[in-house]
Amino acid sequence: MNRAPNGSAAHRLPAALLLSLVGVATVVACRKPPPNEVVYTGQNAGPGGAQPSGSGGAAPAPSTGSGAGSATTASATTTGATTGASTSAATGGAGGGEPGVGDVCAPVPIAEGPFTKAKLLSAAADCALNRACEFEAQARALSESASAFASDPGEPSASAARGAWLAAMTVWQEAEIFRFGPAASSAHPGGQDLRDQIYAWPLVSRCKIEEQIVSRAYAQPSFSSSLINARGLAAFEYLVFHGGGDNACSQFSTINASGTWAALGAGELARRKADYAAAVAADVLTRAGALARVWAPEAGSFREKLTQAGHGSPVFATEQDALNAVSDAMFYVEKELKDWKLGRPLGFTADCVTPTCPEALESRFALVSAAHLRANLRGFRRLFQGCGEGGEGVGFDDWLREIGSGDLADRMLLALSGAQAAVDALDLPMEQALATDRAKVEGVYNAVKALTDLLKTEFVSALNLELPQSSEGDND
Repeated sequence: MNRAPNGSAAHRLPAALLLSLVGVATVVACRKPPPNEVVYTGQNAGPGGAQPSGSGGAAPAPSTGSGAGSATTASATTTGATTGASTSAATGGAGGGEPGVGDVCAPVPIAEGPFTKAKLLSAAADCALNRACEFEAQARALSESASAFASDPGEPSASAARGAWLAAMTVWQEAEIFRFGPAASSAHPGGQDLRDQIYAWPLVSRCKIEEQIVSRAYAQPSFSSSLINARGLAAFEYLVFHGGGDNACSQFSTINASGTWAALGAGELARRKADYAAAVAADVLTRAGALARVWAPEAGSFREKLTQAGHGSPVFATEQDALNAVSDAMFYVEKELKDWKLGRPLGFTADCVTPTCPEALESRFALVSAAHLRANLRGFRRLFQGCGEGGEGVGFDDWLREIGSGDLADRMLLALSGAQAAVDALDLPMEQALATDRAKVEGVYNAVKALTDLLKTEFVSALNLELPQSSEGDND
């Protein structure tokens, strides 16, 4: 029942990161091994069936909260401008109630009556549309703020640009969970690689960004088609949060060997960073608009292709095919969140060959790595439980209850709430906690693992879903 490997870029380790595998054999003994993983074995755990090891205990009462509070340390006021008839009033709505955004996108419709797979697909489409709509509004505010920063690159405008980035990332990190359809890799059904065009992490190259500061490649018409590791929200973070005059390129790099970096001077460097940030933000806004439009409730949109699965959809021959694509997206919390955002910094993955790898943390310049985890988990709840306020609406938990697996739905919701509580328990930024309170960071890893162990085993088995290629044979 497992899917054949498809070579998805979203599920491969970046080549640059794989280089760090050299020398693993000589230092691996110094690394603390990660907790044992459990994976789908093909055995149906169904109602009353045997539970895999580590799957949890008795069923708790279902959680109705939407999880942790605001993840950002600053926010930006979103403009009231709509983004066109196809993505404004018709869009599915505020869902979590981020301040300043709900006035742009209409409320998410909440289906009534008995559960059906068609309702689940519609709910997933509406929620994906909602996240895309709200992110486009924040991307517009980010672009406007970045333009003001480029016009007057002083601390007030820089601070406003940082706040706009934090607000945009709060929405985007929830949208990360909805990586199906146009946001997915082009190797997936309906994929258009739009996610990587907006936020390519962990494919980020600080040196490449700095080379383009010197060459002013950001000012060229070809910038929008340049390598993704020097564009998008991750590049913007470096440009507006890192104020130092150093660079991460080697001494043999052209910008250092020729002295062109040093020749810029502090003032010119600041001006170029501001101009670069404005170019990045404009590109992000273009991609955000494309993502929102492709989800719009119009004939021929991807929303129609998803909701018409099994009924003439050119992408999904059956409802189950579409549900597999949506459920694959939820595995973001297993691979990207648990393994990459937590496992790598903790030294639990083979590509970290030292006891810890703080350089693998997601937001090292803005120091909001934990905030991103909170938003990711809120996004997971939207898809698993429901996109409305407090988890209201149709989600995969309703499908589990429909087939008599309410106990599993309850345990997954309890594990989700546990993961959110573990992130909230981080008293320090994760960048600091990794060095001074490692046990709490490991606590977050273990709490997320409690959720992903259920996701990889009982969840896919109970609903007869395919395990995504990224998780096949995962026993780390």
